[in-house]
Amino acid sequence: MIDPNARDDYRRDVALFRITILGDLIHRYLRRGELKEALAKKSQAYWQAPDGRSIRVAAKTIESWLTLHRRGGFEALMPRERSDRNRSRCIPDELQVLILDMKRERPGRSAAQIIQTLVDLGRTKLGDFSVSSAQRLIAAHGLSGPRMELDVAARHRYRASAVNEIWQVDAVHGPKLFDPASGRATTVKIFGLIDDRSRLVTYLRGSHHERQVDFLRTLFEAIRRRGIPRALQLDNHGSFSGTDTRMVCAQLGIRLHFAKPYDGASKGKIERFWRSLRAQVLSELDLDIVKTTDDLNLRIMSWVDGRYNVSPHSGIDARTPLSVYEEEAEELRFSADYEWLAARFVVHVDRKVLNDSTCSLGGRTFEVPQHLRRQTARLYYAVMEPDSVWVMDGATQVPVREVDEVANSQRARIRTKPKSDGFQADPPVTGVNGVEAFLRRKLGHGAIGGAAEHDEDEQGGVPCAQS
Repeated sequence: MIDPNARDDYRRDVALFRITILGDLIHRYLRRGELKEALAKKSQAYWQAPDGRSIRVAAKTIESWLTLHRRGGFEALMPRERSDRNRSRCIPDELQVLILDMKRERPGRSAAQIIQTLVDLGRTKLGDFSVSSAQRLIAAHGLSGPRMELDVAARHRYRASAVNEIWQVDAVHGPKLFDPASGRATTVKIFGLIDDRSRLVTYLRGSHHERQVDFLRTLFEAIRRRGIPRALQLDNHGSFSGTDTRMVCAQLGIRLHFAKPYDGASKGKIERFWRSLRAQVLSELDLDIVKTTDDLNLRIMSWVDGRYNVSPHSGIDARTPLSVYEEEAEELRFSADYEWLAARFVVHVDRKVLNDSTCSLGGRTFEVPQHLRRQTARLYYAVMEPDSVWVMDGATQVPVREVDEVANSQRARIRTKPKSDGFQADPPVTGVNGVEAFLRRKLGHGAIGGAAEHDEDEQGGVPCAQS
């Protein structure tokens, strides 16, 4: 097998050129004097050399090629290798060894960096040999390119075994649109999900923010349209790895697979889709017409449903993503019950309630019912509606609100009586008074047992001393 490097390709082309010139001389039986005549004839002709030049070849040269072929066949017609091949003639042998060892020690070192280090060490001077000479030396010993990446995890082309087995998830920056909340134009973040098996884009949605709630709204609509996936492949952004996202996916039975940091190629299908979206839609938007995220979402989803999902895709044998999805959608998990699905997007957290009946959630302080003071309260909230927070009192849902300190300064303080068997009860009367008991003990009157054991004066008090 011929080595595919450029030098061996050149040697092969030269041998083919020579055997073309020899032509019928290889197999002809020539009588005395016929060889000289044939060689003279070939030497007068013009031949196209491997480098494309038109040349003539001397008869003596052609005769030497014929002799080589008779002795060694096609291989003998190849130019001989240099005796110093793979050895640098301008770099001393001891430096060659050191350069190779430095490269093996730290594969990330470049040839220029190695040369600079040798200059700093006084082992050579700038200009003694070039960077390209060092690069050729390193490459000749297999210490550059893919051969040095054996410690990098292998990357293989793959495809899920069934539709909705894996959805790839990502977000991309879109155009700048006016954000009513901030009062200025901000970059829109477009969340997207694509089915790994069929390449079907399940949903896209643009938002002014890149938070968990924005991603979960996209996931909710994707599930309503295309069913519940078995797994999501995501990166490590907070909107994908936060607690709310993990809780919702756990309640839906969705596994989460996180890519390694800065490894966008591991989600190559959705990365390739972003390129198509940017080239065919985002770069064509007329921002004099598209002014809100609703305008943007209408256009990108119209293009997805009407163009991308119904166009042949080379990655799935020139079939359309929608046709592959529909043909292989036998065991999809769909939920036609909107209330059931919405309930999966409700999560709860336990919070310690302070003495002022407040607890914190997501950086905000909420006020809960008074009877939960100094206890652990379970707060429920819909992740797609962060302002909707409540606690459960039995089977009753009790909304809680964010603390308004100014309004609380005007509220009446109502002291509630403790409950006994479900009814408000007056506290028991013991007649014990700590101050009076201490005074009586100091005056030598003994301990107070109870109110019924002592006489009281007209004012209802116990006399301090008797005459």
